[in-house]
Amino acid sequence: MIGRLMNKLGGGTGALALCAAGVVTVAGPGPAYASDWGCQVVLCLATPGSPTKYAECVPPITKLWNALATGGGFPSCTGVGIKTKSANHGYIMTVTQTDGTTSRYSLDTRYQTVTQQ
Repeated sequence: MIGRLMNKLGGGTGALALCAAGVVTVAGPGPAYASDWGCQVVLCLATPGSPTKYAECVPPITKLWNALATGGGFPSCTGVGIKTKSANHGYIMTVTQTDGTTSRYSLDTRYQTVTQQ
């Protein structure tokens, strides 16, 4: 389904638009789709409440916690700027959307929690 939608939207440009639209869609009802793991992580971390509130977010967030626990870094998402900075027991993540708005999150790797700042 995502592939057909990306083809309809025009390849790489469509992927960019799809990811940006997905980040904006997190605040509203209905499903959000991401084209790759990095975009899925951004969408899930931006979910109010818990990043694993929705079943679709469990695999990408579990993969993120496993990557961070083994010394891996954050994935990237085309069209959304992700900056991370090490913090006490985790990371501070800043997400910059294509319109210039930013969101900040504190990720605690000990307890696998995310708090919007």
